[in-house]
Amino acid sequence: MRKTDDVANATAAARSLDEPAYRAAVLDLLGLLANGELASFERLADDAAHAPDISGRLMLSRMAAGELSHIDVLAQHVDRLGGELEAEMLSYADVLGDFDARTVPRDWWERLMKTYVGYGLVLDFQRELGGRLDPETRALVADVLADNGYADYVVSVLAPVLAAEPQLGSRLALWGRRVVGEALGIAQNALVKHPSLGGLLSGGPDDAVEATKVLNRLAGGHARRMDRLGLTA
Repeated sequence: MRKTDDVANATAAARSLDEPAYRAAVLDLLGLLANGELASFERLADDAAHAPDISGRLMLSRMAAGELSHIDVLAQHVDRLGGELEAEMLSYADVLGDFDARTVPRDWWERLMKTYVGYGLVLDFQRELGGRLDPETRALVADVLADNGYADYVVSVLAPVLAAEPQLGSRLALWGRRVVGEALGIAQNALVKHPSLGGLLSGGPDDAVEATKVLNRLAGGHARRMDRLGLTA
């Protein structure tokens, strides 16, 4: 394990929900996660409605239902911390809506790619933040953000089509770059507008170096997702 990981883990283990500033930062993060789960539900439900076969519709609908159950789990934890979930969600209410408005897919393939790379990056960002929490909250966040199988579904459906249609691959590679650029903007704006999130990353109120490292890791995660489809990031 890298020395930086050891330091991050030690810092996280020492954090206590009895500390008002840290508790407020956790509530802020849980508001972000709840918005992400709500957006994921809406996105997966919409994907299900556009799926070309009954198998895809059923699979995506089940995934969407799982996102709603995650919101209930987050609400219970927020309540235990003395917060109110809807109030914590308000400051993020328009973030993912703006993302969707700027990245409207033209067909089923762009729809799959958008959810795969765009929301995949948002999940990675949330996991970065969740990995710096106290053990109890970190475990809860890890459960909420656990892999739901969507990436494997997209690869199984899309990769064979891309292998047979190089022109589609070129179009979706460009689309993926556009989508991930918008998603990176979400992460950057969240760190700027919510300094407490930056504090979770670094253990301090303002660590631009650590934030840059996180954004670089997010870009690396995107490159790996694209590579699974045989596309260049």
